[in-house]
Amino acid sequence: MRLSGDSEIQQLISDTLAQRPYSHDQTVRDDVVAVITVESDMRFFPDTLAAVLRQSVLPSTIVIADCSGQTLQSVQTSFKVIPTQADALHGVPQEHTVHVQVLKVAQARSFGDAVAKVLRNAQIDTAAKTLWLLHDDSRPADPICLEQLLDTWTNTPTAALIGCKQLDWDAVRLHDVGKYASHHEVVSLVVDGEPDQEQYDSRSDMFAVSLAGALIPVNTWRSMHGINAWFTTYDESADFCRRLCRAGKRVVVVPSARIAHRRARFEGIRTHDGQPTSDGRIIDTSMPQLSGEQKYLYTDVTAGWWPLLWVGSVFACLFQALRLLFRKQPYRAWCMLCMPVLALLNVPPALVARHRLKLVQAISRSQLSNLVADRAQLKIWNARSKAFADEQDGVVLDPLAQSHLHRRLIRRWTYALLASVVAFLCLMVMYWPLFGPAFAGGSLYSNQLPATDATFRQLVEAATTTWNFGAGTGVAAPPAPWLLVLMVASVFTGGHVAAAVTSIFFLSAPACVLSFWALAGVVTRSDEIRVFCGLLWFATALSLGLYSSANLPMLTVMVFLPGAFALCFKAVGMYRTEQPVNPRASVQAAAAAALMFIPAVAAEPQLLLALIVVFVAFLVFVRQHRMMLVLIPFPSAFAIAPTLVNTVRYAGNGMMRQLFGDVMVPVEQVNGAPRLMNLSELTWRAFGIAPPTQWGTWFTLNGARDAALFIAACLITMLAVIALLRPSVFRASRILWTVSLCGLLLAMVSAAVVIAAEPYGPAAGSVLPGVAMALCGIIANVAVLAGAGTKQFTRLAVEHVSNGPARIAGRVAVAFVLALTSFAGIFYGYQIAYRDGIGQSDYALPQVAQEYLRADANRRILALEATGADTIEYAVMRTGSGDLIDSSPAQRAREAVEGFADGADQTKIARAGAQLLAQNDDDAIVQLSDLGFGGIYVVTDGHDASGRASAQLLANITSCSGVQSVVSNAKGTYYRFTLNPPAEQHIDDAGIVEQSHNPWRIAWLWCLGIIVFLYCIVAIPRTHASNEEEA
Repeated sequence: MRLSGDSEIQQLISDTLAQRPYSHDQTVRDDVVAVITVESDMRFFPDTLAAVLRQSVLPSTIVIADCSGQTLQSVQTSFKVIPTQADALHGVPQEHTVHVQVLKVAQARSFGDAVAKVLRNAQIDTAAKTLWLLHDDSRPADPICLEQLLDTWTNTPTAALIGCKQLDWDAVRLHDVGKYASHHEVVSLVVDGEPDQEQYDSRSDMFAVSLAGALIPVNTWRSMHGINAWFTTYDESADFCRRLCRAGKRVVVVPSARIAHRRARFEGIRTHDGQPTSDGRIIDTSMPQLSGEQKYLYTDVTAGWWPLLWVGSVFACLFQALRLLFRKQPYRAWCMLCMPVLALLNVPPALVARHRLKLVQAISRSQLSNLVADRAQLKIWNARSKAFADEQDGVVLDPLAQSHLHRRLIRRWTYALLASVVAFLCLMVMYWPLFGPAFAGGSLYSNQLPATDATFRQLVEAATTTWNFGAGTGVAAPPAPWLLVLMVASVFTGGHVAAAVTSIFFLSAPACVLSFWALAGVVTRSDEIRVFCGLLWFATALSLGLYSSANLPMLTVMVFLPGAFALCFKAVGMYRTEQPVNPRASVQAAAAAALMFIPAVAAEPQLLLALIVVFVAFLVFVRQHRMMLVLIPFPSAFAIAPTLVNTVRYAGNGMMRQLFGDVMVPVEQVNGAPRLMNLSELTWRAFGIAPPTQWGTWFTLNGARDAALFIAACLITMLAVIALLRPSVFRASRILWTVSLCGLLLAMVSAAVVIAAEPYGPAAGSVLPGVAMALCGIIANVAVLAGAGTKQFTRLAVEHVSNGPARIAGRVAVAFVLALTSFAGIFYGYQIAYRDGIGQSDYALPQVAQEYLRADANRRILALEATGADTIEYAVMRTGSGDLIDSSPAQRAREAVEGFADGADQTKIARAGAQLLAQNDDDAIVQLSDLGFGGIYVVTDGHDASGRASAQLLANITSCSGVQSVVSNAKGTYYRFTLNPPAEQHIDDAGIVEQSHNPWRIAWLWCLGIIVFLYCIVAIPRTHASNEEEA
């Protein structure tokens, strides 16, 4: 009984045969052959074979089709069975032999294909009249399964195919009890997963049954020319049964014959090539399922209708894809979109399958009415299936648990809203002088942030067109990605761009708190810890000088980056919840995380470099649901696609440096000169603190303030290191530390990259994005120390001894440190509130100049300011102020690398300005007029150093021909050019028109719009109770 081979399958067969219980109650049927197909995944095969050997009626031959490739040549064995006969006293019981054959099957495309191939080579007795087909994961649920099938075959000789009731592997819950025909598909009218209470045992004649455990007479197999493997394992049984029914033959189900079917491939625990999945990973089998259903649909319809059916399927698939996206099933939606393409590729084999059906078609569909499910049955079945799915997906909570969660919800959000209000009030106290005037029509500005007077149309044009007006009269350059964020914000302010800037500035405070409150909720449920972490994050923004410099891109990062990371953790189900609710993976959270990363990456494109490494770390540390993470980076990459394409295209010219810039104008105090820095130097530069040169500086008022901030940062970092010692959240802590380390490395790289050529010299990239990312991980790691942070829910007040006081003391200590550090950060932010020149601008140009510019989008005015006797600064004005939308990191990076060509517009403008400062020069006026300028505005700031130079500049311009003084006041003087009529005063717009109609621009916008729309559909919260998740 033992096979001689040493392969895994032969060892399993030998062990199973050796453990076969010896019984005289078994009989052997010489006319039955059992066929079991086996793949590389043999986890269920021993149970299946053992269940076959325990049958009260055994087949004379058991053929095992080895599809794993382990069997090189056919092997066989046998065992004896001596049944007890009723007249055993009058005769000797006859001995029967059961043969077991193991045959190699190569490149089987499906279960039916494997059966067909093994039957060609198997040594089967001519007395065999019927085949009993079994998958390796479909075992008889009881010893009388085959006996029941054979009884039905005896009592129903006209049956051409006899199937079994399909149950789960535990033989408790139903999969199906035969299937009915319905609208070019088959339906079971059984709720998959409902308990088996023999409620469907009255069924007999069906349209289709599963081939797993089915009894097929040999003449049926031959008359139907076998199974069509093109339908694959998923739908070949439906096609085979359809041909039988259309040929006028009977398909019968035997509910008393039960098969426990694991459905390993269907349920995603087995790969396409028959290998077991690793680490409990579940494979989504939507593609083969939908493909099989489509194959059945097309072959059920006359081929002449296929073109019209295909056109209709395109629209139907689009509708179904959107429907699936709303149901948070993006992969199945993608598979649905692929169906029309697969339909075209499957036309030749579909014609063959349709021909095979027509060859046996003997009766019409109307003659099978008793095997067709009507609308009423389908409606009831769908309702029952939906109700059962709702019951399975949701967590059934008793009233006490619901009341507990409701109280926790109210308390949690009350704390969060109070913390956000505190942050907003702190910001209002610091910047109250800017609040009213900014919403009254002015615009925020600082030493780094230009003011804006742009219209919404100009903003949209600047954000979506690879043409920039920040240098000269325009140059081809990718737009600053953050302008997309400003564009979306302007939609909520009715198209008022300046109001959108102010809104981002003031609303970022409560948004920062709520964003980090969500991230802290991943590792702790302590309301106090979460609130103080949120306030500390807001205090960090103040301490880094983001509000004193109105650094809107970095404020965007502070708002969206923590929330995006929080949603990443929720996407893979790695977060804490309120008991008794359990965490679970969420594709909705993954889509929301992808959308939240878009503003952060658009604001600071250099973050994309660090996030790539972080996502790789996520894939390493996360055990399951890795596919959730794969789709997160795509929207962010599409949002900054023009910048990325420009970077790759001109990488040889050093244009990668544009990734390290943003819309903020580089200044020496923030950017400094490029060089490699250590951690302490990064800290000094990030917080705008001058490195101490001697110990005495620490004992001054400002020195003590700076020292307190530095010590607080070190203390928070030490607590974050301790978090690595907590084993319960070790994976989350490692991921957060990966975020911190990537942020620090990014800051070091950025500090060494030249992004612009400024008057003070080469300007380095900002270290703020990397430092902010590092602090995000560090502060979140501090929250790890608080643990779960909530009292375990119990229905009864039971006293028990625990180490609760120690945990509470530790949590209180962490909360105290966070609160103290938050206060120190807010106080430091208050001290430096106006350090970087933040203010409110009411527009620099006079009203007449603004009206001139508004009349034509291509009109320009040159603003000049004499900063010294031999230096002059200029700005090209297309709005009432030097506009924010014209700030281009790509253009600054190009100038840093290539400099200015002699024939460039910037060079001509600079030379003309210098000539006007030196003397009255009519040629300079002519040159500026030829460039398209309609006038000059000379700024007079009133300082003595530049006052004399300004007076000289005004005198020189006034004495030139072709200019006319229009307005003069304390702020400056506006001169109008009279060399050309106003209708001819405009710059050349050929470049912007060409870029506006660039097909690549149109393709980018369409792709970005479609991707964001699809992700928004998936991210929209469902109102269904089963999809509620804890914040």
